Amino acid sequence: MSNSRQADVNRNNDFYRDRYQSIIIALLIALAILLALVIVVLYQVFHRPLPQFFAVSSNNQQIQLTASDQPNLLSSTLIRWASKAAVAAYTFDFVNYNKQIDAARPYFTEAGWGDYQASIYGLIQTIAQNQLFVNGVVSGAPIISNQGDLPGRGFVWRIQMPFLVTYQSAEQTSRKGFTVIITIVKVPTTVNPAGIGIDQFVMM
Repeated sequence: MSNSRQADVNRNNDFYRDRYQSIIIALLIALAILLALVIVVLYQVFHRPLPQFFAVSSNNQQIQLTASDQPNLLSSTLIRWASKAAVAAYTFDFVNYNKQIDAARPYFTEAGWGDYQASIYGLIQTIAQNQLFVNGVVSGAPIISNQGDLPGRGFVWRIQMPFLVTYQSAEQTSRKGFTVIITIVKVPTTVNPAGIGIDQFVMM
């Protein structure tokens, strides 16, 4: 009887040992499959080819796309931007002129900003001394008078617009008409999100 019980115990031990080994092997296989799947997914994420784009002509023929070194700005967008910049650059009052000048800074390149500050220095002195309000408005239709590549400056636009400036004090109001000529160049979008900046601002 004792031998029979021992035989049963041995059989049970063998059974559970075999099952345990089978479970361990199955787990190892599952881990190996999981690891392989992770490797495949990571490879797909980091080595996935970039999407390719192509144009199609009217007769369904593929056209190769080529990069352009010219900005894809619409003329209307450029003119609106330049008009807004001109108004910002010539709207001051004797109380807030420092903040108002600083607000116009993002429209300019480094060189353009220096020229602009020098050009309005005398006007700012007059505004402060006479407690003036100065308001500039675009008084006619702006035009792009010239555009193209310039050596050392890249792609350039020259925009011309009629401009009316009103000078107002406590005693009197006067107005004077000008022609504003703005030279705009490309700049990094980290400098200006619009990708452009005023390199020269001339009032005639």
